[in-house]
Amino acid sequence: MRWRPLPFGYREAQRLRQIINVLVKYGFGWVVEKTGLSYLLSVGRRILRFKERAPLTPAQRLRRVLEELGPSFIKLGQILSTRPDLLPLEFIQELQKLRDEVEPAPWEKVESFLREEWGEGWRSLVDIPQREPLASASIAQVYRGDLVSGETVVVKVLRPGIRETVERDIEVMRFLARLVDRYLPELRIYHPVDLVEEFAFTIRREMDFTVEAASAEKIRANFRGVSWVVIPQVHWDLTTSSVLVMERVEGIPLDRPEELDSMGIERRLVAKRLAMAFMKQVLEDGFFHADPHPSNLLVGGKGELVYVDFGMMGYLDRAMRNSIASLLIQIVKRNYDGIIRIFKKVGVVEEALDERRFKLELMGLLEPYFSRSLEGMPLGDAVNQVIHLSLRYRVRFPPELYLLGRALVLVDSDLRYLDPHLNVIELVAPFALRIMKSRRTPRALRESFEEEIEFLKEGVRTLPFQFLQALQKFNRGEVKVTFVHEGLEEMVEGMERSSLRLTVTLLFILFVLLGTWTMGLPWAQRFTVCGIPLFSLFSYGLAGFMAFFLVGSVLFRRR
Repeated sequence: MRWRPLPFGYREAQRLRQIINVLVKYGFGWVVEKTGLSYLLSVGRRILRFKERAPLTPAQRLRRVLEELGPSFIKLGQILSTRPDLLPLEFIQELQKLRDEVEPAPWEKVESFLREEWGEGWRSLVDIPQREPLASASIAQVYRGDLVSGETVVVKVLRPGIRETVERDIEVMRFLARLVDRYLPELRIYHPVDLVEEFAFTIRREMDFTVEAASAEKIRANFRGVSWVVIPQVHWDLTTSSVLVMERVEGIPLDRPEELDSMGIERRLVAKRLAMAFMKQVLEDGFFHADPHPSNLLVGGKGELVYVDFGMMGYLDRAMRNSIASLLIQIVKRNYDGIIRIFKKVGVVEEALDERRFKLELMGLLEPYFSRSLEGMPLGDAVNQVIHLSLRYRVRFPPELYLLGRALVLVDSDLRYLDPHLNVIELVAPFALRIMKSRRTPRALRESFEEEIEFLKEGVRTLPFQFLQALQKFNRGEVKVTFVHEGLEEMVEGMERSSLRLTVTLLFILFVLLGTWTMGLPWAQRFTVCGIPLFSLFSYGLAGFMAFFLVGSVLFRRR
């Protein structure tokens, strides 16, 4: 394709050139060719673009591309790894291997950044004795610090210049997404433009440390009173959108079971606690740690679970929590009709579902897991397989369920380090049953009923406005009903009568709603007849006339 002007500046153009060179390097030159960006390739790449192919699978090549392009694209890959509704299973499994570990920024830049955040006298607030960070990721670096009070803390600092880098990459991603959407119709099913916007929202939220601090406080409150779960305390007086200061808690990563054994910590007990804590977050709280890999989940000296890094959290409303608890119980009962019923309730069935074949394939996937341990059958693989089976039958779930699936895969991996002989289904079933029973108590039913009443009241209040909006769309021609028939001309007259009755019915409903709505308005009370506002009487009268017309048209319709 011919040269086209780029909609951004020099730095973005250079970044775009780097991206397309990496794409060609790993065998995605066809994307560059079809989007018309070949002219941006370096001379060497133009010569070798059809010859250079890495001996890797497509999924591995995609992971290599994201890793080589750096922080923003690594984060994009991590988001994609939570979307099995978009990518095949092999891509999901490969992207889950992305590791967010990079070389730390120089201390001089970090020090200058802290001076901007806390002022010149920041050393009187926190002393950071070691210049080397405890951890270094694409978005932030973590240091050990000491407060004036003597308390040891961790200081999470946004990587200097990362916001500018991310915003530059977002602009380039948007440009590429529009080109892909325009020139590669086979990739439109992945909704590239929407995906970039989702990425932009997620990463901007992750770069605001006040959001992470609030998440830590919320999960800390949810586990108040649970002695075997430790959540570090936030120091709000020192926390900003770019710097997070939290209590430092010690622990052993879950993927070092030999260290747990040397300290006399019972791994099976830790595994049970991990499963119970996860179920509590999902079924009771509706707020769960969505990234519980070994670096973010430690074990304390007495076998406590220590959660750190709250940048990725998931939310589940009451209805979704109830559905998940019901699903667990149906799985334990091996009630596949019940499982499919819940799938249809929480998901969106895009076309007619062949329930019999779906049920048979689901049985083939799940039955082996009921009598096997984690060592024999990986639960994480089962979750991914069930999700992809559902997608094959055109059953799609809300995004929060895919994030929950990703968290479950990570918990499954953690449990393998601790106790590969554990049968998770047997462990969590009593917990799910207890949750379901607690929601059937008189108090819980009353609260649920009150919520439904509030929902209905809100619906009644907004119904007149929604009805008027529908009428306006109908009058503007935005709502159309098209009938196609052959040799059925006698139906035309009946359709005209039906259209007239439909219009009269809509007017009848409108006048009833207007009459009811004005009953409680102060200005309508000025003119009343027998205590009823005159405007309401007039509306009810018109509604009665419409009702009389409808009854007459039914009783005396021409046959």
